[in-house]
Amino acid sequence: MPTISVIMPVYNVEQYVSETIESILNQTYTDFEFIIVNDGSTDKTKEIIESYNDSRIKLYNFKENKGVGFASNFAVEKAKGKYIARADGDDLYHPDRLLIQKNFLDNNPDITLVKTFVEFFGDQDIE
Repeated sequence: MPTISVIMPVYNVEQYVSETIESILNQTYTDFEFIIVNDGSTDKTKEIIESYNDSRIKLYNFKENKGVGFASNFAVEKAKGKYIARADGDDLYHPDRLLIQKNFLDNNPDITLVKTFVEFFGDQDIE
């Protein structure tokens, strides 16, 4: 059983999903499963995800879009890890994110939730 379950609902993120997947698969901490829920994408998101051959990836495909909340809850139900890490299809993980967060949670059993700093990038302005 993996220590961490990384869950990632995705919908029409063909432009970013490869970089996101690679940033997660290239973590320094490797004892994780990667649950991806393709929430009815109509672009090439599904094909891009299927091009990866990594036993940690567990891909679930919905025929129609059910929404990020439904897809996230579905992924949580499938998760087997002690900890759950959440990703969006356009996120980039720092290479040590899982290691740092796991070590912090292991050493602080009274803490149940951690988050990270966010740095926005890309073409859109964030308000």
